[in-house]
Amino acid sequence: MNASPVKSILLPAMLTGGSVFYLLTSVVISRQIKPNVIGETMPSTLPQYALREQQRNVAIRNVGFCILAGTGSGLVVAAGIRQWYLYRKQTRQKQQAFSGQISEFLSSRPE
Repeated sequence: MNASPVKSILLPAMLTGGSVFYLLTSVVISRQIKPNVIGETMPSTLPQYALREQQRNVAIRNVGFCILAGTGSGLVVAAGIRQWYLYRKQTRQKQQAFSGQISEFLSSRPE
């Protein structure tokens, strides 16, 4: 690898994870949560409390999912980049070995 691991693996993984987290949380935040209809005779503070409770429950679950999805996507990108570098290294080694065999064969042939 010509570049440092921070620049070639960590930075793309962090950018991907952060982007996925941002997109998912923006979807969660922009979604409208409708209040539960409790009844006409209840005091006005009870529906507001129910709405806040519902928003909190939804936010906790969804933000937890956003964190897991963002982290998972960053890890997948980092693993993919590492596998790509490993594949390129193995291909380069095979090519050099094959080139060495060809040059050996050509140098051993009498002219």
